[in-house]
Amino acid sequence: MGLDLTTRTEKLLTWLGMWGAMRGPVPLASAIAVSIALLELLTPPAIRFFPAVPVNFIHVFAVGIGVLLGLVGYFAGDSWDLLFETLYGPKGKWVGRTDRSFLMFGPGEPLNRHRSLAVQALPRKPDSDDDIYREAVKIAKRQVERWDGIEHPLVLSRFFRALLWPFLFAAFLAFCGAVIFPLVGAAAEAPRLLAIFAGCLVLMLACLVPYSRRRMEHMVRLYRDVAAHAPRKKADRH
Repeated sequence: MGLDLTTRTEKLLTWLGMWGAMRGPVPLASAIAVSIALLELLTPPAIRFFPAVPVNFIHVFAVGIGVLLGLVGYFAGDSWDLLFETLYGPKGKWVGRTDRSFLMFGPGEPLNRHRSLAVQALPRKPDSDDDIYREAVKIAKRQVERWDGIEHPLVLSRFFRALLWPFLFAAFLAFCGAVIFPLVGAAAEAPRLLAIFAGCLVLMLACLVPYSRRRMEHMVRLYRDVAAHAPRKKADRH
């Protein structure tokens, strides 16, 4: 039986000696590095449009904004989890789908099915739908070895999540530039900015899809584990 994508990725990162870093500084460092690179892509039009401004100042400004954007992208990444819940939560729009949404995002029915089984197995019924995940995590974390396997997809999803805001913000800046520059006599910069805008959107989508898939895989593993290791609740009744 072939290994799933998360396991293959984990083995590759372990072989490279990077899996431990994925739990630590790599997502934050990647978000900052990507943000700086994206802002640097936008500096040539700014340099040509503001010839009186020292080039070094523009580059330093781009690096500073890139660092800030990377920090925001990492620490505000939880906002993408709210979008995930809107689509795949207990009352999500895609929760009952058995096919892929937009041919890219995973079906919600398997996740919903495992979540329902986990709810039946929880020793304490959650007060609300939002508490289901938290209660399941509390139970799963009691067994460190099992939790380690459950957490792996979550670690990968957080890496992709950290890059979403930087790509989106850079796309926004590029689009604004493509609209504004022609209005002030710099129409020649518009094609480059539009290309950056399109590229950032494509890269953001390229991160959004694996983010959602890995987060869904994490939750399926979590709920499956809770449902499979809940017989003790029945034993307590005898």
